[in-house]
Amino acid sequence: GDGGVPHDRSKVGEGVHAISVTSEGKLAALAGPIIGADTLQNPAYVTILKRSDATGRPDALKQGGLCVVSELSEGTFQAFAIECEGSEVKAKAVGSRIDSGGQYPCHITSDTVGDMEVISVCNYGDSEGVLSLYGNNSHVGNPYIQHVRIAYGAGSKIDLARQATSHAHSSEFTDGPSLSKKNLCVLDLGSDKLISYSLSTEISENSLKCTEQSCNGAPPGTGPRSIMFNPKYENIAAISLEMSAQILLVERKGDGSFVKLLKPIPLLPAGWPDESSNEAKYNGGKWASDAVFSPCGRFLYAAARLHNSISVFELKISSEKHVDGIDLVQRIPTEGLTPRCLCVPECGSFILVAHQHSHEITSFSRSKDDGRLELVDRLEFPNAACVKLVKRDMIG
Repeated sequence: GDGGVPHDRSKVGEGVHAISVTSEGKLAALAGPIIGADTLQNPAYVTILKRSDATGRPDALKQGGLCVVSELSEGTFQAFAIECEGSEVKAKAVGSRIDSGGQYPCHITSDTVGDMEVISVCNYGDSEGVLSLYGNNSHVGNPYIQHVRIAYGAGSKIDLARQATSHAHSSEFTDGPSLSKKNLCVLDLGSDKLISYSLSTEISENSLKCTEQSCNGAPPGTGPRSIMFNPKYENIAAISLEMSAQILLVERKGDGSFVKLLKPIPLLPAGWPDESSNEAKYNGGKWASDAVFSPCGRFLYAAARLHNSISVFELKISSEKHVDGIDLVQRIPTEGLTPRCLCVPECGSFILVAHQHSHEITSFSRSKDDGRLELVDRLEFPNAACVKLVKRDMIG
């Protein structure tokens, strides 16, 4: 939905584009789009397949590629091989579009489980949220084949407008107890749940096994949207609570379950929005989106749509890897409307923000000392919904 945000509806998404980004966060558009809207309609989210000779990688994608979801009622995703020649980036479809297993797929990610490359797709859905898992296909045709489909049924009904039914919003892979296993965490915005699965493969049978480990509830009516694990303290994760505009810090236990570490942390300043404002008409101005950690694990960045800001937090973590507290360092305007997606590179020197309603990408430099942000650059893109980073030598 558009959140009641006034914006230029004459601008529509034009597929998937490539941009270049310097280590200082300077942005430049490359010739594009590399994937046109006529090839894949309404692309909502992208996962990058870095160059790999792994057994589980389909041959056509060994030099790297993309998988992109098409967020339509008849949901699909498509794999693309990437070729780079100088500053020119080209994408070539590999196989045909693949049924996403549900309606309105809004998130896609990938990882390796044993020798199998696994694609996870979350379908937000009209009637119910659906998780679909795909493995590499050893036969001629599409590079991936569906192994698992899980439908989540009814929602929590706390907010009947948005939680009458389940809405699978995103998933993230994490390391499991052995090299042959992975865990997958799924966020269901419609039922206020975080579900954890154990994944394993039987390569001789080319099969993927998905076993539920735990199902934990978020505070009722908060609408968990996404989860990110701390890159340094891997047992700690941050959950973005979309409908309450909060962040929830959790700790993952050895059995895959999660416990809350602190009370939910608000992203909005006290007293905002004014009751008579346009922002207040949409869920009281509460519309959180993405949250990401810095590579060092000390800082957390969380975006709030409608308020159009990023809150910068510093985690107080003891040597035992327990969170003792969290401090607000900065709350900075994103310099655009509806910040939907955040991205931080491995070097940690900048952060990118995709703005859906002001039709642009903005970049901010990031202080490695205190985590604070400062605007660097902006680049126009209609309906910017997702931004991902990859090193030039890792793809194409």
